[in-house]
Amino acid sequence: MNVLLVYLLHKIGDVSAFSTNVDCRFVENSVLFFNPSDVVSCKQTHSDVIKIVDDSMRGTEIADCDALVTNVRKLPLLIRTADCVPVVLYDPCRRVVANIHAGRVGAQKLIVRKTLQLMMTQFGSKTSDIIAAIGPHICGKCYEVDDACASEFGEKYIIGYSSNQKPLVDIALACKEQLVDVGVDSKNIHCSDICTAESKEWPSWRRDKCQERLGTFVMLE
Repeated sequence: MNVLLVYLLHKIGDVSAFSTNVDCRFVENSVLFFNPSDVVSCKQTHSDVIKIVDDSMRGTEIADCDALVTNVRKLPLLIRTADCVPVVLYDPCRRVVANIHAGRVGAQKLIVRKTLQLMMTQFGSKTSDIIAAIGPHICGKCYEVDDACASEFGEKYIIGYSSNQKPLVDIALACKEQLVDVGVDSKNIHCSDICTAESKEWPSWRRDKCQERLGTFVMLE
């Protein structure tokens, strides 16, 4: 990418969360924002596996998971996407953050809901305190799937049909509803209106079959 874009997901109190179009396949690129030796990322596998991150994991890539949760200050968590939905959760009362990679499979496996439930059981978070941010992602009108995939989501997330008469599915809506269904106030869920497939400044697998990745970071300050 020739132009650096930073989309601020949320900034309140003691947490920062943002997405950037820097190619975040490489942790070294985070030098623009954090010390790369501090960043914790994960080797994403489109699963519903969630890992709690402590200070001993600083600077590592955690194998085979798709969501990271921590209550450690100055410990940046990184998720990489290129059309999938990045979801950040923040509990300002218990001072806990989560960073979630929610693709089609992860959303079907309820990874967003499960991450919040882990925050509740492990850290005492309450849904009434949660602030959520959904970063740039492929929008529903651009996400064409086959009938089998659409049926796994359910009719409520099919927002129409493409010119090829294939279902169009809104994954971000599914992620949002996983939070609302367990009690998060919809007013506390902030959703980006940037579609990665429509905006060429952002990496999109559907559009370009690209190798680049958008990075979403969150860190307790």
